[in-house]
Amino acid sequence: MRLIDTRTLELGWFNDNEIPAYAILSHTWGSDEVSHQEYVWINRARKLSASSLPASLSQNEQHAQTSLMLALEMMIRGNSGALSGTMSESDLMKRVGYSKIINAAEQARGQGCNYLWVDTCCIDKTSSAELQEAINSMYRWYRDAEVCIVYLSDIAKNHGDFRTASEIARCAFANSRWTQRGWTLQELIAPVVCRFYLQDWTLMGEKVEFLKELSDVTNIPVHILEDSRSLSEVSVAERMSWAAHRQSTRIEDVAYSLLGIFDIHMPLLYGEGEKAFIRLQEEVLKTTDDYSLFSWRANESRQSTYRGLLARSPAEFQHCHSIERESVMSTFPIASTPIGLCVQLEFLPDAKDKSRVLAMIRSSNSMSQRLAITLKCLDGGMQYARVDAGTLTAIDDWPTGQLKTIYVRQKLSIPPSFTTTDFKCFHIQRRISNQITPAVRIISVTPRPAWDEASHELRIPENVTEFWGALLLRVQSATYAHSLNYPVAFGFNRATSHYWCKAVSVPQQSQTSYAIGTWPQAVKTRIPDYVYDPLRGNDVRSDMFLVGDSDLAINISISAGLCGDDIALKVYIDGLVQWQ
Repeated sequence: MRLIDTRTLELGWFNDNEIPAYAILSHTWGSDEVSHQEYVWINRARKLSASSLPASLSQNEQHAQTSLMLALEMMIRGNSGALSGTMSESDLMKRVGYSKIINAAEQARGQGCNYLWVDTCCIDKTSSAELQEAINSMYRWYRDAEVCIVYLSDIAKNHGDFRTASEIARCAFANSRWTQRGWTLQELIAPVVCRFYLQDWTLMGEKVEFLKELSDVTNIPVHILEDSRSLSEVSVAERMSWAAHRQSTRIEDVAYSLLGIFDIHMPLLYGEGEKAFIRLQEEVLKTTDDYSLFSWRANESRQSTYRGLLARSPAEFQHCHSIERESVMSTFPIASTPIGLCVQLEFLPDAKDKSRVLAMIRSSNSMSQRLAITLKCLDGGMQYARVDAGTLTAIDDWPTGQLKTIYVRQKLSIPPSFTTTDFKCFHIQRRISNQITPAVRIISVTPRPAWDEASHELRIPENVTEFWGALLLRVQSATYAHSLNYPVAFGFNRATSHYWCKAVSVPQQSQTSYAIGTWPQAVKTRIPDYVYDPLRGNDVRSDMFLVGDSDLAINISISAGLCGDDIALKVYIDGLVQWQ
């Protein structure tokens, strides 16, 4: 662990068994922070400046030292123009990031701490190993500090017309970036002593003075702010909710900034995006049987939305600040397997929809109601998906459900022949095929108002029982050019969950009608009745048409699948290219 000597401003390295008492800085980053390499340069320059370049140095040595100081000054000021060959302490203080370190060191020294840790310059971020160790250790470093110096750089001394310290603090916490950043969550919770400083380094007060104000702004309970040792007694869902409205510059830091809150250590993989938060939840499940982790709610959810068991971000826990875990422990561990999370839950029938079940997640709300999520079986066996993910079901009478072991993939795999009443749309896409096929283009769609050209989706109205659509296709190949159009129809019955597709045969003498805009009516009259029969099942979910007089067939098929989070019917066509 690197620490700054608050008396000399020198950086020093300390092994774990020899770390002295230290203060620690909590702040929000600006555009001109001082990195580890820059801080080392600054210290070298200060030493050179203090030596005043004695005359005993040779001309070459004086020139080398002057060049070093010039380079440093240009780096700090970002100025490529002519600079003086010397640098004073006041020149360095003009950089806000360095000024922040100097002031923090002064405050630490005033608190009797001879050492200070600052994240900007005490971590060599060019070393991935050091950065990983630091991030996994950061909660402990803040917890073990003698005092945490919190600098509210965006709150001026006279930031409002308030009469009491409580009013000043409440306004400061409500308006400062510091209470909105991801990393500062653990920096508030972990330290025993926090001292808050305003923009001009005026002391506003200590954490113990503003527990109620901090709790109101952050939703963190007062008893946690007083003593973080009881952190593990708070449900996983509630802890996640504290980060729901916080932001991080890098998307992965949304997860990495929570490692200490859950006492988790895991590798850092910058570039993985939202997967970092999924990995965090998987690591949490290795250390707890707290199923409140499943009590998140999707910010956007429709009847057609199908999800896994894990949330995408802390924002989906924003309503979980009063959720508690049940005292009954699970005897069945949650396991991550190649076919999804394996979990044992109590099932209750869903009175609103027999195709769905309510799975109780061993958690309760502030009204002591048991909470359940809604699941739907995907394969008639053990594979499930979370549906109606925007809601939790509250149950008053604490019933005992049927215990069942299930698997839920985070990235759902929908069986091709899956049936449901929830399908959102027909999604048109190219069929993967090894055969060489000419380019096939869509030249018209019906019904046109339901068509989304950008996504190649034909929306299925929610209030319609029987719905059908059709595409007018044209083969774009000189080899098979007959200027013929090929209509393809497909349909869905919401009452029976039956769906089908059909390549409609086109007599040569009818080609004109398919080219002048009356083709939808012509297609509808030529759809055979048998495709509407639910008993036909998979028999009416694939078809083909021949290109002209050749033996080349264009295959089409329809199957269930996901488009984003929505369950949809995917219509596959050989050789399909972009809409035109």
